Amino acid sequence: MPKHGWLRQANYSAPRLAQPFPIITRDQVKHAKPDPDLFIAAAEALGVWIENSVVIGDSVWGMLAATRCRALGVGLLSGGYGREELRDAGPMQIYEDPADLLYHNDEVGGRR
Repeated sequence: MPKHGWLRQANYSAPRLAQPFPIITRDQVKHAKPDPDLFIAAAEALGVWIENSVVIGDSVWGMLAATRCRALGVGLLSGGYGREELRDAGPMQIYEDPADLLYHNDEVGGRR
């Protein structure tokens, strides 16, 4: 079993999920972030175009990877990086934390 296999099982059995969803981990791709392999593999597993995807992350490496695969990057300041550092990595928008992102969901294409 891959080193993160337990995570896949835990997420599949979460009671609030209507159906299993793919989880892609580092051990399933050739290169780690800032290469975009992880996000490209996730989009392929979901059957969507990476260019139509939103990547939410709290690290410079995640935002660089999102930019490199032409996904829409959305940064969160909850990962310990400063606003300027995260901004320089290329996200479309930066929010304080997940609650702030949820409040501004309409700015990234969501609906309330």
